[in-house]
Amino acid sequence: MRIAALPNGEFQLEGRSLTRILSFLSPVAFRLRDLDCPASFAVPKLSVLSSGAKVNGNRIEYESLRVEFDDELNFQVYVNGVKALASRPYKPAELTHDDVDIAKKEGHENGSADSSIGGLSFEFNGPVYGLGDKTGPLNKQGYAYINWNTDDPHPHVETFKSLYKSIPFLLLFKPELTVGLFFDNTSLCRFDIEKEDPDLVTYGYSDGSLDLYCFFGAMPDVVSDYTSLVGRNPLPPRWALGAQQSRWGYLNERDVLEVVEGYRKADIPLSVIYLDIDYMDRYMDFTVDKSRFPDMAALTGKLAKEGVHLIPLIDAGVKVLDGYKIYDEGMENGYFSTLDGEVYHNEVWPGDAVFPAFINPKVQAWWSDKVADFLKETGIGGIENDMNEPASFKGPLPLEVEMGGLPHKLAHNVYGHCMDKATYEGFVKAGKRPYVITRAAYAGTSRYAGAWTGDNNSIYDHLRLSIPQLANLSLSGFANIGVDVGGFGGDCPDHLMQRFINASILSPVLRNHSSIGTRHQEPYAFDEKTAEIYRKAIMTRYELIPTIYDNLFLSLSSGLVVLRPLVYNFPEAKETYNDNSAIMLGESLLLAPSLMAGEIKRAVYFPDDFYSYADHVLYKKGWNLIEADERSLNLFVRDHSILTLNPVGTKTTDFQSVLRLLWTGNEAACYHYEDAGDGLGYTKGEYNLYLIQADEEHGLSIVPVHLGMPSHYKEVLIETFDGRTIRRDFVLKD
Repeated sequence: MRIAALPNGEFQLEGRSLTRILSFLSPVAFRLRDLDCPASFAVPKLSVLSSGAKVNGNRIEYESLRVEFDDELNFQVYVNGVKALASRPYKPAELTHDDVDIAKKEGHENGSADSSIGGLSFEFNGPVYGLGDKTGPLNKQGYAYINWNTDDPHPHVETFKSLYKSIPFLLLFKPELTVGLFFDNTSLCRFDIEKEDPDLVTYGYSDGSLDLYCFFGAMPDVVSDYTSLVGRNPLPPRWALGAQQSRWGYLNERDVLEVVEGYRKADIPLSVIYLDIDYMDRYMDFTVDKSRFPDMAALTGKLAKEGVHLIPLIDAGVKVLDGYKIYDEGMENGYFSTLDGEVYHNEVWPGDAVFPAFINPKVQAWWSDKVADFLKETGIGGIENDMNEPASFKGPLPLEVEMGGLPHKLAHNVYGHCMDKATYEGFVKAGKRPYVITRAAYAGTSRYAGAWTGDNNSIYDHLRLSIPQLANLSLSGFANIGVDVGGFGGDCPDHLMQRFINASILSPVLRNHSSIGTRHQEPYAFDEKTAEIYRKAIMTRYELIPTIYDNLFLSLSSGLVVLRPLVYNFPEAKETYNDNSAIMLGESLLLAPSLMAGEIKRAVYFPDDFYSYADHVLYKKGWNLIEADERSLNLFVRDHSILTLNPVGTKTTDFQSVLRLLWTGNEAACYHYEDAGDGLGYTKGEYNLYLIQADEEHGLSIVPVHLGMPSHYKEVLIETFDGRTIRRDFVLKD
């Protein structure tokens, strides 16, 4: 093989049968790609290090990295002299009938192994994380998955290989040196994670070319480097961190007002109500059925005065109807997807429908204008993008459909991504802080939207699934995420809702959502016991909003994961490697909810000393038996921590005049972030950032890191776990 240095700092590798390009992105990251790689949807900008690398025979060295190649361009990577990664020739696994059926369902008639035209295998035997919100446990060892965005209404069990998102990012975990692999290919891709061969992780792609990014280091550093490349969730408005209520079936303004009144009577705070397809005129995007919602702007204004924000759903399919502005403009300008030169039709909620060619930047700009106009006209607070896999009712879209410069076979997995990008840009045009949540996504969609895990069901399996789903979605780059609390499909019994809400209080998106035709899931629709448990959980959530907001800021600014599997914080503790029953918010909060019907007690492994949030009881490092009935809100605070909290009893998402600090009483530190809570001012430096430090000798101090606005706070309430309470004026330390 031959290595040639290129003028732009890259290296051309000529093997026996192929040529590839190697680029160093940092001392711990590189990119390996085929010559014909298309422009990336996930990586808008890329800086290549142009000097410092040395070629020595079949190897290239750059600082701590050494990459060695053989004549077939298989490679081995060494970090500080330690072997970190070794590739092997791609060997596709023989597909099962399930693989073939899934592929056929979504338009891939060729379900045989030769439908993968290329790929790579890697030597590895250990825990593997990532791939977004796929089903199955946290650790993906022994499973195989397909990346092909899929809307399947059946209950999502762990044999499912495809769901709504295709995020081709894996973490090959070792506590001393984790490897991140991002395979930037938008076609149907397959992953075999130590299933066919327990010593191999295999990746295959059905079209396009190889475009691989490799990252090396501790798990938090690898995830941060990956998200710095593909993008991080922007800050949501602070009001979106409150309780959210949704149902397919709020048919009119009266239904919405009854929900607000129901929450008020139950004495449970509410911050967001969603409108599903029922608000539209004949299911047409950017319309409102005036017979059901006579004055949407007046309704949003009325709700805003009560601290409630309205978020409607927008679908990808556009109704075919002459005289409908969106359809007419799209047809006039050639903005819809085509097949054999003709606009392609399928069926979605509005009936006969066409699909915007979202891959085309002109279509994105047009859609963003429509979003901006809709925001201004209605006063809505956010948008939920749904059915954007894209979903369709009359069979899958043919793979040859042109979607704005790419055929469906390459556009499918980024169709929702491009719709989300256009929606995000509409918010910016309207001068509003974007709040977009999406069902379908690709790597880098986090730059534009938060996400929920799709149509779960009111079953205990899906309660348990929510923890590893959210953990892997977080590790794959998404911060502002959640599940449908209570389950979307099916009838949620009281005891399941009690456990579902207790298991969800740390999720940035805390949304209760259910389907038409199912039992109502508003907390006041259950018995008083359930309403009481729900109330306690939501009131605790409103206390925690400052800490959640702080972690969202740290995620945006430094790539720190918000919802964390325990292994992220405790990589040396083997007990955490496949812990599917607990999750952490940031470094300090651990939630170990009750996940079984009728459960009274459960075992929890604490990788450090933790205090109970409710009563400050200390649990020592190791296995502990804790209470776990339906009333148990099993939230714990790590020793050596400071939490930023709202005062007890807070029922609003607004910044309070009192900042409450919960301190374990020993050496600890945290950052606290403060801004207007909404708007785009924070992007221009209009925010405050404080470093809060404490130790037993000097007490607690608040040091400004950045001051860009007047503070909301008038005083600080400091509480310690030994029962002391200290109150003082809010004074910053210079």
